[in-house]
Amino acid sequence: MEHHTESFHGASRLIYLSLIYSSGSRRAMAPFSAEMAELIQRFQSQDSFRQMVETGLKAMELRLLALEDKGLRLSARRSDSFFAATLTDYGKLLARSDLKAAEILPVHCAIATAFFPTEADLDAPVEDLGAIVIMDVMDILKRFALAESALPDGETRLHPQVKSVAERLRLLPEDNPDRQRAGSGSSWVEMIAIVLDHMVETGYLLAFEETPGEVEYRPTPAYQTALREGIVYAFHAFRDIVTTAPLQEKKTAENTPGEGEPHV
Repeated sequence: MEHHTESFHGASRLIYLSLIYSSGSRRAMAPFSAEMAELIQRFQSQDSFRQMVETGLKAMELRLLALEDKGLRLSARRSDSFFAATLTDYGKLLARSDLKAAEILPVHCAIATAFFPTEADLDAPVEDLGAIVIMDVMDILKRFALAESALPDGETRLHPQVKSVAERLRLLPEDNPDRQRAGSGSSWVEMIAIVLDHMVETGYLLAFEETPGEVEYRPTPAYQTALREGIVYAFHAFRDIVTTAPLQEKKTAENTPGEGEPHV
């Protein structure tokens, strides 16, 4: 009985610590690294312990996305679950950066549009949706920035703050070679990379590097569910504007902006 109680305690600790790990809070995890390593080793080597953890995850409506060296990557099974990540969670994670909530939303919508370009994709098996790279999101943001500038003055589909973000996008460079340097300024690539990284940290996306130097991202079932039931209005409004806009031909060389000028 004592051994069973100890195993139950260990399984509960592994789930608890893995929830912290999956939230992306490295500082909160730092004091527990040794304990986590021991629990992960036990999870891998003891079938009975693993089954106890899996039962606990099921009871808490959690899904095991991946077994990683520093913890179990967990996500909610449903978007209305207590543990489901939200855009508010991303906002908290990004609070130390210069990005504001209104800036995060169009980037999230562009990422969602890349994964779910049609309505049917929201119900398709996630393994059939393929992968995206940063440039896929960049292309969609370009179309959005161009399409938003052509919308009539009375257009009500976008929140005024999102319209302001579209204006800012048209003034930002697509990339900044010095973006790793403090105070180098924002760029489209920087904003997209920050949001993608935090979506990976919260378990909504999985990152792969099959080609050296090119990171690909794939959606998880939890992310698909959240998009289907969570920010659905904002996502559909964004996607409608992007998909109904006429394709723009690339500007000729003589009209291409110079360094530091708008690229759209």
